[in-house]
Amino acid sequence: MPAKPDPQTVAAAKKHLAAAKTKRDETKAAADREFWSAVAAAIDSGELLQTDACEAIGYKREYVRRQLLEFRSAAPTATD
Repeated sequence: MPAKPDPQTVAAAKKHLAAAKTKRDETKAAADREFWSAVAAAIDSGELLQTDACEAIGYKREYVRRQLLEFRSAAPTATD
């Protein structure tokens, strides 16, 4: 049976994992913003219809609509 880890080691490992999770979450959020920004730009410019964008990225139209609404509501405005 393995020995119980030292409490200080456990605390340090937990702190390390929490920091790694925070970094992962921030990276995922940034990638999502970049992705939905590109989708919105392609649709807003008239380059693609929403249905064409959905076909290109493999998501259903309703999902894309909801994601774009969320992305646009979270995006800073020109007056911010």
